[in-house]
Amino acid sequence: MRPFIHKLVAVLRSITPAANKAPGIQPSGRRIGARRGRRIAVTLLILIAIALVLRLTVFSAPRVTVAEVKRGNVTAEVEGTGTVTADALANVASKITGRVEKVFADEGDIVKPNQILASLDQTDLRHEVAAAQARLTAAVATAREQQREWNREKDLVGSGAVGVEDLQQYQERYAVAQSAMQAAKAELGVVQYNLSLTQIPSLLDGIVVKRWVVPGASVVPGQPMFTVADTRLIYVDTYIDQNFTGDVHKGAAATVILRGRENQPLTGYVLRIRPRADAATEEMVAEVAFRIPPDQFQLGQWANVYVRTGEARDTLLVPQTALAPMGNDLFVFVVDAKDRLSRERVTVLARSPRTSMVAVSGPFHPGDHVVLMPMGLRPGETVHPVLMKSEPTMGSMQ
Repeated sequence: MRPFIHKLVAVLRSITPAANKAPGIQPSGRRIGARRGRRIAVTLLILIAIALVLRLTVFSAPRVTVAEVKRGNVTAEVEGTGTVTADALANVASKITGRVEKVFADEGDIVKPNQILASLDQTDLRHEVAAAQARLTAAVATAREQQREWNREKDLVGSGAVGVEDLQQYQERYAVAQSAMQAAKAELGVVQYNLSLTQIPSLLDGIVVKRWVVPGASVVPGQPMFTVADTRLIYVDTYIDQNFTGDVHKGAAATVILRGRENQPLTGYVLRIRPRADAATEEMVAEVAFRIPPDQFQLGQWANVYVRTGEARDTLLVPQTALAPMGNDLFVFVVDAKDRLSRERVTVLARSPRTSMVAVSGPFHPGDHVVLMPMGLRPGETVHPVLMKSEPTMGSMQ
């Protein structure tokens, strides 16, 4: 504004005729009076110009952006963030020590229960099976021979050719052979079972989220080889501000938006609410279940979750940016027909982080104009309202 005033003064001075003043000649009284009159006139013109500029700038009504009050519905939602996990995560491990011979599954593969994921080297165990089988064959043959001898001696007891004591000895030999045969059979069963353990099966119907081994690697009992997630029940461990603890309930409807898939919202529900909150972050944890194709599942993926807590129907709607907090209350500034401001207390009925409109109750009506971002304004002040060019994003407003 100062450059404008300086320029205006220069222009006014330029149109004022300068006095002809010759060196060494004193001006007459009439000339001095005329010069003073011109100076006064110039000063008055400058003051008038300054007043006009101030009236048009500093003392003019401030321009404010306003939005029209609407009527409609808003779904109340609470926002939380968390990571995707599965209700069942199984670490598939070997029960024996061995060397990985083949791997049949990789990360991202869909697997079924009992599907073989890998196999261990079977060379040593096959030799043990062959040896145990040979011992069993020998034990069976011995048992059969002892049985034949015992049966033969039983037939001779009646004729007196064989005594009772001799018959008991044959019976005991047969019993020992029977026991040896059973032991050999049990030994064969053990090594055959160990051989079957070289085949590593999946325990779940799901997706391989981690492969821990490669062919040639040595494993010991209990060492994870694969991690399989059961994708029939997946959820987000959702961290929500404890201030909303009373608003979130088990079974409540929710919307899950996975990171990188913002345009693909997924329907879900609150599966469980953990009974223990995080004291450090002052957050509660709600497990929000949802469904997704198994091949799109990513363990640990970040997600935004919106839990439905209620709905306001056929009520007043104002932009969130129109709300002005003062103490424990919220207000909006309403512009009347004479462009004067009134400050009105409002009560929020429903709001959602996904929509710019808030459902409120207050002493105004649809079609009224409210000021957006009303910082520094005072009730009773006259403003110059400018209607917002485009409607705010309505989000979940209906």
